[in-house]
Amino acid sequence: MNRLIERIDCQSHVALLCLLVAAAVTLGSRVSFADSPDQSIDNRKLNFNADWRFNRADSSGAEAIEFDASDWSTVSCPHTWNDVDTFNDFGTGGHQGESNLWMGTAWYRKEFSLPEEFRDKKVCIEFEGVRQVADFYLNGQFLGHDETGFIPFAFDLTPFLNADGKNVLAVKVDNTVAKKLYDGDTPWHHQNWHPPHGGIYRNVYLHVMDPVHVTLPLYAHLGTEGIYAWTESLAKEKAIVGISAEIENSLDKASNIEVAFKLVDPDGNVVAQKTKTAELPAGQKIKSSSALEVNEPHLWEPDYPYVYQVQVEISIDGKVRDTSTTPFGFRNYRFDTATGFWINGHPLKLHGWGQKPIAGWAGLGAGIPNWMHDYTLKMMEDAGGNMIRWGHCAGPPAGVHCSDKYGFVTLMPGVDGERDCFGKAWETRTNAFRDLIIFYRNHPSICVWEGGNYNVSPEHAAEMKAITQKWDPNGKRYFGFRMSTPAMMGSIDLELGTVGRTRALPTLPVVETEYDRTETPRRVWDHFSPPDFGNLGKLAELNTYDLTSEGFATNAIDQWWTLFGSKPDHSGGANWIFSDGTHGTRQRTDVARATGEVDAVRLPKEAYWALQATWDDEDRVHLIGHWNYPADTVKTMYAVAKADAAELFVNGKSLGRGERSLNTLFTWPDVAYEPGQIKVVAYRDGETVATQVKETAGPAVAIRLTPMTAPGGWRADGSDIALVDFEAVDAEGRRCPTDEQRVDFEISGPGIWRGGYNSGIENSTNHLYLNTECGINRISIRSTLQSGEVVLTAMREGLPAAKLRLQSKPIDLNNGVTKSMPAMLPSTLPSARPSSRPPINDDDLKKLAELREAPPIVVAEVAETDRMFSTFAYTGDGVGGMEDPLSNEMLAYSDDARIYVKSVPEILDGTRVIRTANGDSAYWANDYIVATAAKDLDFFVAHDPKVPTPDWLKEYEKTGKKVALNRGSLALYKKRLAKDESLRIPGNADQGKGRKSAWNMILFCKPASDQ
Repeated sequence: MNRLIERIDCQSHVALLCLLVAAAVTLGSRVSFADSPDQSIDNRKLNFNADWRFNRADSSGAEAIEFDASDWSTVSCPHTWNDVDTFNDFGTGGHQGESNLWMGTAWYRKEFSLPEEFRDKKVCIEFEGVRQVADFYLNGQFLGHDETGFIPFAFDLTPFLNADGKNVLAVKVDNTVAKKLYDGDTPWHHQNWHPPHGGIYRNVYLHVMDPVHVTLPLYAHLGTEGIYAWTESLAKEKAIVGISAEIENSLDKASNIEVAFKLVDPDGNVVAQKTKTAELPAGQKIKSSSALEVNEPHLWEPDYPYVYQVQVEISIDGKVRDTSTTPFGFRNYRFDTATGFWINGHPLKLHGWGQKPIAGWAGLGAGIPNWMHDYTLKMMEDAGGNMIRWGHCAGPPAGVHCSDKYGFVTLMPGVDGERDCFGKAWETRTNAFRDLIIFYRNHPSICVWEGGNYNVSPEHAAEMKAITQKWDPNGKRYFGFRMSTPAMMGSIDLELGTVGRTRALPTLPVVETEYDRTETPRRVWDHFSPPDFGNLGKLAELNTYDLTSEGFATNAIDQWWTLFGSKPDHSGGANWIFSDGTHGTRQRTDVARATGEVDAVRLPKEAYWALQATWDDEDRVHLIGHWNYPADTVKTMYAVAKADAAELFVNGKSLGRGERSLNTLFTWPDVAYEPGQIKVVAYRDGETVATQVKETAGPAVAIRLTPMTAPGGWRADGSDIALVDFEAVDAEGRRCPTDEQRVDFEISGPGIWRGGYNSGIENSTNHLYLNTECGINRISIRSTLQSGEVVLTAMREGLPAAKLRLQSKPIDLNNGVTKSMPAMLPSTLPSARPSSRPPINDDDLKKLAELREAPPIVVAEVAETDRMFSTFAYTGDGVGGMEDPLSNEMLAYSDDARIYVKSVPEILDGTRVIRTANGDSAYWANDYIVATAAKDLDFFVAHDPKVPTPDWLKEYEKTGKKVALNRGSLALYKKRLAKDESLRIPGNADQGKGRKSAWNMILFCKPASDQ
């Protein structure tokens, strides 16, 4: 795979992007014009991010043109006011997100005058995302209201612009959310799924267009659709792309236009084009269509993400008046029930991550520049990822662009949390889904439209399916919901699985949307490493998970191979999730949900390297951990490699070949620590394929500072970020892996300190000091609108001060507008499709096309069986959900052979037992247990009375009976379930109230009886 971000050694991920970009250009590799940081491929589009006035208060009358905002602060977008109070508080457990954020109403204002070249033009403003809800005004005139939070939208400014004099754009934003959700609420704004980082947290653009122009793909508030492109036919020698462009005439007279349709390759060459003429009535919109034949088309796929651009050009009287572009890629793919995922004629196991669309970054929150979104996804690609699932709202435009260029098969939702909704909330959700599809439907990476993160009524499912058919009729994308029910089968064609548990819809192909929900912070190596030796403190008892970074890494390998990697019928899936964030955690000892393979400033955990060694095409081996243990330490060592053998050496002495398990995991028990060197060598067919060496580091003698900026340098635009890694290093320059001490900073010059965080310390942000964690940490500095030198000094008692000089570069900012687009990383394509993949042939492409066109699966009515539940999904970390006849002294739990059922009351005679994992006693998830009754049932729950009765259980009848275990007793509750009734159990206790010391619930059921 293409790598612009290189791993410098086994424990660092330092990216000197400016140097690497320069090297890429020097070496003559193909750099896509779409990635050029200073050039927009749409010459109608201008960057409107810089130089806003901001006030974190509800300023009455702030929409008025003459309102005095002179004492407001100056900010640039992307911006959130919660950058200063996020990643501060320990989680409260129970899948609850951060709630101790400033919430309320704030205002943005921007003054500008209309340049001469804007006169007589159509001027629209695009917001990529504003949270939570916002009202928009131009010169005191109300433009509209938005509350989707995640879907780009636009307003037509033209009718309200002052041609002479100043114009004032005002935005009123409110990020208040209810602490408890009700049916009429919008779950996607709830902190459990998307912490309410308020503000204009994504980019803002002006679109300045000729009165006769191709419209924008921004339906909300504009009602326009832009360009739609799709594959008409695909063969190895020739393909046809269909194109439809919506063209608007804003003039008061008709226009005779010439429309040129072009397909442009990544080098900027036109590979196919056609021209047609049309008469466009005054004040009207028309759709003009064409079909372009392309010889020897390049196909998009993860190993060869070839992206064309569709370009539509409008000319009048021989003069080009307007040009609009959109990405496009040829590909043919299918999810198969028996053989998994196929693309362009060959099978491909999908492996990647889920990621939150707010992409929260410690010290910055949701307001990060495009290149940092890009950096995050580039890390995924470097680790061998080939898929991404955005959860549970639409990913940012920068993220989708990166999915195209890095080759990520993408599952794209609209807006959701984890529930059905009704009334105004449902209307908002469906409109957002429509707007999402129109905006993103040409991106080749998007292969699945996700209707939601949880099942909805059959009527709602059909309504959302109809939206996909109306607005993407030729895209042939799959459609599904996570946690779908059989009643939704008429509307979906793909099962979106959860943690690899029992299939609800086994007749459909499946792709996993979230597995491996376990959590551990980067700072905790293992149970043998100082300073904490795996101890997370006094709150650890309240945690759901008890893992170290070592255990987190081996668990990631176990989860992958056990659930999907070894199953040819499974398409693969998304590890949940890539980066730590402040959405719903189940831990109490961290300021973030630590389920990521990287932490909240994107420093990798051991699991990142372990999955890279498992997934990536490049041969490599990763030895989990470090080699700086206390004297007399004896521990198990682990390595990960795609190899048939691995050998471990300590100071040159072989400790033999490790025990291989889970295909890529190698284990050496009872390794005695000796200072010096540890080396692992991976073999395949007797040949060495990869080697890794780790050395014992000495005491820290210096602090090393390493900067990271966007391609083209650090921009003085008020929102660009310079990242700086600080490491404790020994006399040989080796990082000290167990160093966890304070470093103090001083900063001078035109930069704003945003710092970073310590994951296990509350209120660690906003200070000019931080601790290293495992010898390293990372801080952020935000630019201002003033360019110049910023000097950063790092200090620790007993060590020499380290100094770093950063130079922010001026931007060409005129009247709040610049033509420089937000920076992205350049991308390169291999010269040809990888030879490791089967060659493309027409028979394979034709077969795939025929299978995709086949009628949908007709599900025969399931014959009556003795199963109590027709579907049963158990998503805890243990194994559960199996129906077993009740027997004397049977095991009470699926994961503990010491606990058994000693006696039960007569009311349970003839019941089936559905065991849970006792290790899940503190686990909470909205989808912990979701089932459908196969018949009328009497359903029983045996619950530990030491735990406060959860809200869901209060609806059950208290029987007054007890189930006796050999180590305690559980109170018995009862409920009648009707046939086809849905059952949902979130957890043994309410959110945040679970205890690992409690017994988990045990479930019993039998056919309903009045006796």
